[in-house]
Amino acid sequence: MKELLDKFETEFDDAEGYIRIVGADWFADDLRLDVSLRMDDGQEPELWEISCNSVVEEKLTSIGSSFLTISGDSPLLKPYTEPEIEVAFTQNELSPEFLFGVICSCCIESAGRSDYIPKYLNLKPTVAGISSARFGVLGSFPASIALLIETRLAGKPIVIKTLAGKLPTRWNGTEFQSYPATLTVLEIGPSYVIAADFFATRA
Repeated sequence: MKELLDKFETEFDDAEGYIRIVGADWFADDLRLDVSLRMDDGQEPELWEISCNSVVEEKLTSIGSSFLTISGDSPLLKPYTEPEIEVAFTQNELSPEFLFGVICSCCIESAGRSDYIPKYLNLKPTVAGISSARFGVLGSFPASIALLIETRLAGKPIVIKTLAGKLPTRWNGTEFQSYPATLTVLEIGPSYVIAADFFATRA
């Protein structure tokens, strides 16, 4: 990946260039992306192949962008690296709109995206969902988001209780396993891939 990232860093023109996913092929848990990279308006696009090994999550679009990054501390990693904390509540006197707004705001602030809200929340992510109840479980959240929700609701007419969490795992067909410690996030515009490692070569 270093060659591609260095080239993007030193030669890419934000105003005239673009990077775009033009193809994707799965091989079990591995993903190969075909990426078109044009440095500026005066050059022909280059085709690169990015191998994504042991993919745990992806969201792909073909929208061109001027954004390419790879990170080992992206907020998108929270569901795989932080303990999952159940957030329960009682004596809820808040309006459903307010409670739902606080939850969504905390998720977006922490993760930078709204994608994960349905994944975290108990029941459907609507005002008529769990936020309209007097008591229950709001959902399971990464520890940092659970703490933020608890902090934002402190002093409000609702009692929040966070339950002891456990590190996230995945089923490999025979047992639950921890996620690889090397998980990183590749982002290309609005697209992203979370995988154990990445390799890029010029096609």
